[in-house]
Amino acid sequence: MANVEFKTGSSKEDPEAIAYRNKRRRCRVYVVLLVIVIASLTALSIALLNGPRNQLKSNLPGRQYVYSPIDCNQDLQWWQTSIIYQIYPRSFQDSNNDGIGDLKGIEQRLSHFENIHVGAVWLSPMFKSPMKDFGYDVSDYKDIDPIFGNMNDFDSLLAAMQKKNIKLILDFVPNHSSDQHAWFIESRSSRDNPKRDWYMWAEPKGYNNGKPIPPNNWISVFSGSMWQYDNRTNQFYLHQFLVEQPDLNYTNPEVVEASRDILRFWLGKGVDGFRIDAIKHVYENPKLPDEVPDPNYRPGVDPPYSSLIHNETTDFPPLHWLNRQWRLVFDEYSKTKPRFAVGEAYDPIDIIMKYYGSQQQPEFHFPFNFFLLTLPTWTGRTVNETVDTWMSKMPACGWPNWVVGNHDNHRIYNRRGAEYVKAVNAINLLLPGTPTTYYGEEINMRNVKISLADTQDPFGLQNPDIYETVSRDPERTPMQWDASPNAGFSAAGVKTWLPISPDFKTVNVESENADPLSHLAFYRNLSLLRQSSPAWRYPNYQSVLADDDIYAFLRFHQADAHAYLVTANLGSANITRDLSSVSDLASIQLSSNPALMGRTVRLHDVSMSPGEVIVYKINQAGGGH
Repeated sequence: MANVEFKTGSSKEDPEAIAYRNKRRRCRVYVVLLVIVIASLTALSIALLNGPRNQLKSNLPGRQYVYSPIDCNQDLQWWQTSIIYQIYPRSFQDSNNDGIGDLKGIEQRLSHFENIHVGAVWLSPMFKSPMKDFGYDVSDYKDIDPIFGNMNDFDSLLAAMQKKNIKLILDFVPNHSSDQHAWFIESRSSRDNPKRDWYMWAEPKGYNNGKPIPPNNWISVFSGSMWQYDNRTNQFYLHQFLVEQPDLNYTNPEVVEASRDILRFWLGKGVDGFRIDAIKHVYENPKLPDEVPDPNYRPGVDPPYSSLIHNETTDFPPLHWLNRQWRLVFDEYSKTKPRFAVGEAYDPIDIIMKYYGSQQQPEFHFPFNFFLLTLPTWTGRTVNETVDTWMSKMPACGWPNWVVGNHDNHRIYNRRGAEYVKAVNAINLLLPGTPTTYYGEEINMRNVKISLADTQDPFGLQNPDIYETVSRDPERTPMQWDASPNAGFSAAGVKTWLPISPDFKTVNVESENADPLSHLAFYRNLSLLRQSSPAWRYPNYQSVLADDDIYAFLRFHQADAHAYLVTANLGSANITRDLSSVSDLASIQLSSNPALMGRTVRLHDVSMSPGEVIVYKINQAGGGH
């Protein structure tokens, strides 16, 4: 057998082969890891897409209103973006220690408006007057009453306001003058005086035992007959308010032109606008028929004026022609800078809407909206219905406005309750359009109990049996500035025209300025929020949820990256509501509870205590809604 030789390989493996094999193993590991990462990212993306997000949802519940960028002028004027702050001049600041506020006092306090970011101030009447109705009985429409100062004081106040870019709105009282006005003194002097028919005169209906009988059964707003017999000329003159406030006759073209001349006088001085007082009373039925009794009248509870239905003495059609004559004056002066006119009338909403006029024949820039003010009961549902009614009935491109307090109605604290003052102010300032704030509501001033002996208001004095119900003095007491005697309104020891509220040591501007939890601090934050973005400036609005407790609504604008959800608990108990139909998450922009601000929260279980307000900031897809 032949010898055979076998050759065997090396005992060590080839290094290249090992490296290749390890490389393949690493690749397999990387592939597996990559698959895991991709799967994880995909799962995370799906979770993020389907999970809770701060993102405004579509197809929201509730009715939506949009201020059309196509049809409506987007160049907003000051009266559309400002808070209007009403001052009752007798009660704001006394500069000369006579116990009554005055124009110099207002000028001394202008920094307050800067502090709370108010851009427009409306002064109740400060014209020359015998003060039978505290300025609403004007004896000279072109002069200042000495109680408030003089024309130099007015000019100084106006100049100071203009320097601070604060607009000034005055009160025009066209329905009647004082019986001390030169016009009426002439008118009553004889039947053939040239100004005789500047006022409303009528013959007696007859005589009863030699006593003249009024022309009809009309009753004055302040009670008693609407007619006053004048022995000088043996005729009655009409006064819808006090005997000392005879009604002007606007069927006379000379009276119409005189009223326009008054507006020109003050607009020519640089005044920015007017609130037109008691506008619905300007015309009466010239046939002077009796008014029919109101079947809902409650003797001993309601004032006598409420015993009749006033369809012959209010809202007579020529009124709208007169409004247009006044509007022409405002438009004339708006050529130099924007001017403003607002009308005051307590009327059903269909009648109120007529005061807007039309785009071809405009009347007021808006009529005051008193429906939140006079709403008997505030619940989420009733407030929502009230807002929805106004928004839906406004003419196209009409501008909304809201009023929750004034000199003729009790303080928010007394009408709505202590817990709800912040909620009422928040709703007023955050609804779409222009809010009006009555002085002192920003610090939560309250009605002051005033005896009959100390009562000043003629409405109370003329109805002594029910003066506590009808007197307007309780809401007209002096502004509370600090904890010093007389609350900083007058010097110590001065008897103020109405008593200072006993709570002034804690409820005052100085104390609340130092307290971040105060009503004033919250009001200031609300006014700042109003100025912060287009969503607040333009009146786009959508109601979201309203029941007996909660009122929730949305503010938005197509140019804004965010929408804002406003929620208020107007009920008496703690509540929890699901608002996730709006967004899953939201950040808290503002709250009556400052501890919540800045948090991002889920909206599926929003909890709120009575009177609590929360404003949520929500992202909008594409920067629009």
